[in-house]
Amino acid sequence: MSNIQKAIVKTIIRVVLYLRLSDEDRDKLTKEELSESIKNQEMMLRDYATSQGWQVVGVYNDEDWSGGDSTRPDFNRMIAECEAGNVDVVLVKTQARFARDSELIEKYVHNLFHQWGVKFQTYIEKIDNTKRETKKTSQIIGLTDEWYLEDTSINIRETFRTKRENGQFTGSFAPYGYLRDPENKNHLIIDPITSPIVKRIYDEYLSGSGMRKIANGLNDDNILSPLEYKYLNGSKLQIPLIKEYMMYEYIEKTGIYKVNISYTNNERQVLNNLVSYNFLTTDRKTFNNKCEIILRKYPEQKMKVYYTTSKDIDINKFNIDEWIQLKENDVIPTDTTCIATLTEKLDRTHTINYQFDVSLKENVKHDKFYFDVLSSCDNENVNTNFEVIIRKKYKWSDQTIKKILTDEVYIGNLVQFKTTYVSYKNHTIIHNKEEDWIRAEDTHEAAIEKKVWYEVQDRMKAKTRSCKNGTVHAFVNKVYCSNCGRVFSKCGKNDETGFGYLCCKDKQEKWSNCDNKKYLKEQELHNFVTSKINDLLGRFYDEKDLQDMRDQKVENDLFKDKLNGLNKELNNMNKELQSKSTYFQRLYEDRANGILDDKVYMILKTKYSDDSKRIEDRISSIKKEIDLIDKKKQSIKNKKNIFKKYSHIDNLSVEIVNDFIDKVLIGYHNDDTDERNIEIVWNFTI
Repeated sequence: MSNIQKAIVKTIIRVVLYLRLSDEDRDKLTKEELSESIKNQEMMLRDYATSQGWQVVGVYNDEDWSGGDSTRPDFNRMIAECEAGNVDVVLVKTQARFARDSELIEKYVHNLFHQWGVKFQTYIEKIDNTKRETKKTSQIIGLTDEWYLEDTSINIRETFRTKRENGQFTGSFAPYGYLRDPENKNHLIIDPITSPIVKRIYDEYLSGSGMRKIANGLNDDNILSPLEYKYLNGSKLQIPLIKEYMMYEYIEKTGIYKVNISYTNNERQVLNNLVSYNFLTTDRKTFNNKCEIILRKYPEQKMKVYYTTSKDIDINKFNIDEWIQLKENDVIPTDTTCIATLTEKLDRTHTINYQFDVSLKENVKHDKFYFDVLSSCDNENVNTNFEVIIRKKYKWSDQTIKKILTDEVYIGNLVQFKTTYVSYKNHTIIHNKEEDWIRAEDTHEAAIEKKVWYEVQDRMKAKTRSCKNGTVHAFVNKVYCSNCGRVFSKCGKNDETGFGYLCCKDKQEKWSNCDNKKYLKEQELHNFVTSKINDLLGRFYDEKDLQDMRDQKVENDLFKDKLNGLNKELNNMNKELQSKSTYFQRLYEDRANGILDDKVYMILKTKYSDDSKRIEDRISSIKKEIDLIDKKKQSIKNKKNIFKKYSHIDNLSVEIVNDFIDKVLIGYHNDDTDERNIEIVWNFTI
C-alpha cells in the first residue's frame, strides 16, 4: 500500500503561476482594467494548469514592476520556492511576463531551473525549457524583449529631458510641501498639510534656531518626517540600507519603530470575514503593554481595527461586541490585551496592510518584544500568511532640514536631473555635475518668499554654529577682529541674562599672533548695535520728505561693495588662470625641445594642475556668490526694504542683524579710558 501511495504522490505536479503587467498594458488600460487584466491572466493559467492535471500551489503577482527589474518582490519569493524544491512548474502567460532581461532568462530558465528540476512553460508562445527545440525561440524572444526595454529606456529619458527643459516635474513623488496637480501630474501644487511645516522651518531658522533644534522640535511634536510622509501616502521608495533602520525580527533597543503588517490573498476564492489578532509579546503567549502603540496608518478596503482589554480571547470566534474600534492616530490603552483587524471581504490577488508606531522608552531587563499575528476567516482550508516588517521610524534630522532650506523648489523653481542611473539594467545612482542640471524658474507656486529664501542661503553660506541650546546667537559670523581679521566668537559661559563673552579666535586657540586679546561683553555689543540701528531708524522716519529718495538709495547701494569686490576678485582669478595656461604651454614646449627632462616636467605639471584646480574652484565659488547676490537684489526689487520692516528695535535677533549689518569690526581695548573702537559695516551706504 505504501508503494502505491508513493506513486500517487509523485504524479502530483506542483505549479506556481506568475502574473505581471507589461508597461504597454499600463499605458493602455484604466486602473479597473488593469486589475481585471491580472484576473484574466490568472484565470487563463489556472484553466490550463487544471487541463494538465497540475496542482496550483502558489500565485505570485508583481503588478507595478518592470520586467527588467530583478528586485521584484513576488518574483524573488517565487524563485526562492523553486530553489527550495517546492515547485515543479513555473507557468506564465508569455516569457515577457517572467522577464524582459535576456540575462535573467538565461540564468533561470536555461540554467538554474534545470539544476533545480523546475519546468518553465509559457501559455502563448509554448516555450518549454524541457524541450530543446524551444530554446532558440526563447533566446530570440529574450533578446528582442531586451531591445524593447533599451529602446523604451532611451525614449523615456529623452521624453523626461524635454519635460524638464519645459519646466515640468518628472519626479516619482512630489517634494515635501507639494502635491502633484490632479489635473496635470507634471505640475506641482501646494500641499496644505505639509507646506505650513516648511514655512515653520524657514521661520525658525531665520529666528536663530539651529538645524538640529528645528529637527528635535518637529520630532517632539510628532510631525512625520518627509520619508515617513511619503510612505504614508503610498510611495514605494526602497528603504535605504542604513544599519540603524534595517528590518528587525523583534524590538529590543529603545526608540520608535514602524510595524507594518500585510496580507496578500493568493487563493482563488474571495476570503470572508478575515480577522487578524495582533500581539506585542515578550513570551510569545501574552500581550505586553510596556510599549506605547499608536495606530498610524488606518487600512483601506473596509478593514476595521479594534482592541480589547479582555484576557479571555477566542481566536476562532470574533465577537465584535467585545471589542472597541480604533481610529487612525489613536493611542492603544496600556491595559490592552489584543489588537484585531476585521476585513469583511478580501478579493484574490489583493493585499491589505496596516501600520503601528511602537515606542519603547526603556528596557532595563533587555526584553525582546515580538509582534505576532494569528488569523482566521469563514473560508475553510485556507492557509493565511501575514508578513510583519519592523523597522526604526525615520525621524527629522539636521540633514533633512538642510535639504529643505536649500531647495529652490520652494521659491517656484525646478532643478532636476541632479542624479541619474547607469542604465536601464543597472540602477546604481550617479550624481551629475552641476552644469548638467536642468533648471527652470517660476514653474509653480512658491511656498516661501524669494527674499526669505535668499536670506537663508546667505546664512547657510556663513556656516553658522548653534549654541548648546540649539539657538544661534545674534552676531554669529558677523563680528571680526579689526587687527588680525579673525572672527570674534563666543567664549566662556553665559550669565543669568543669557549673554556671554566674545573674543578673538586667535586668543581662543591660544596663538600669539594678535594683540587684541581683551574680552568683549556680548551684552555691551548688543546694546551698542541696538542703539546704532535705532539711530538709523529714527533718522529715516524723521526725514519723511527724503523717504522715497532713501528707499531708492538703499535698494541701489545694497551689497554694492560686496558685489564690486567679488567682480574684482573674479577678474583677477581669470587673469591668473590665463597666466597659468600660458605658463604650461611654455613648459610643454621646453619639454618638447629637450630643455626640461621628464622628471622635472612631471613635478611642474603636477604643481600647475593643483594651482589651476584651486583657481577654477574659486572662480566657480565666486560666480555662485555673484549669482546669489544678483538674485537676492532682484527678489527684493519694488518691495519694502529693510527700513520699512522696523520702526524701533528692542532686542537683536539673527534676522535683524543680517538685515542691517555686513560685519562688525572690534578694535583694541584702551585700558586707560576703558574704551574700544567698534566699527559697523552696514549692508548699505548711510
